[in-house]
Amino acid sequence: MISEFAPHTLKIGNKWELSGAGEIVKIEVLNKTKLIDGVNCIVVRDIVRKEGAVAEATDDWLAVARDGNVWYCGEEVKDYEVFAGDKPMNPEFVSNAGSFKVGRDGDKPGIFFQATPRAGKLYREEFSVANAEDLSLVLSTTYSYGKNSTLDRGVPATLAQLLCAGDCVVLKAFNANDPGVTAIKYYSPGIGNFLEVTATVEAVQLVKCNMDPRCASLPKP
Repeated sequence: MISEFAPHTLKIGNKWELSGAGEIVKIEVLNKTKLIDGVNCIVVRDIVRKEGAVAEATDDWLAVARDGNVWYCGEEVKDYEVFAGDKPMNPEFVSNAGSFKVGRDGDKPGIFFQATPRAGKLYREEFSVANAEDLSLVLSTTYSYGKNSTLDRGVPATLAQLLCAGDCVVLKAFNANDPGVTAIKYYSPGIGNFLEVTATVEAVQLVKCNMDPRCASLPKP
């Protein structure tokens, strides 16, 4: 899975757009790197818009190891908010909570995606104590629509049938500081993350991408 996920999808200029749950998420692999604790990291920019305004802008710092694991070396998070009565109604920076960086304040690397995920495996995605402690639990590495009603919950059938042929990885994502807040994430070989189903069964799904022929056939939400 990761041989098709990391080197292929983490190429300069690759783009994804996801939509749903009241937000639009645009992700791009930039022509930039950042050296962190001796590791040369790829910079991936993630912009979240709500009601047309920027709500979050994040630079993720990722590194692909020789064994295929994608390591998470940190992220710079910028949260924005629009306040009623302001003129003009421009988003204002309000927080950088959740930002972390390996080697700063005891922060350690996590694994963004495993080279060989195994069902039942739990691992740290981020490791910044009391700040960024996301974890992932592998639910399946052989997902296809229609074979598991629990994993099908909230999944758009046409999207999963297009991108999954019994080879999609499904993860349960949650935070160690707030384990009750969860999301189920779906990954397709060659494309990567194409769907997130929230705890309230709202789907944030891939609507545009540019790194795979299947991107041209993505169904509308």
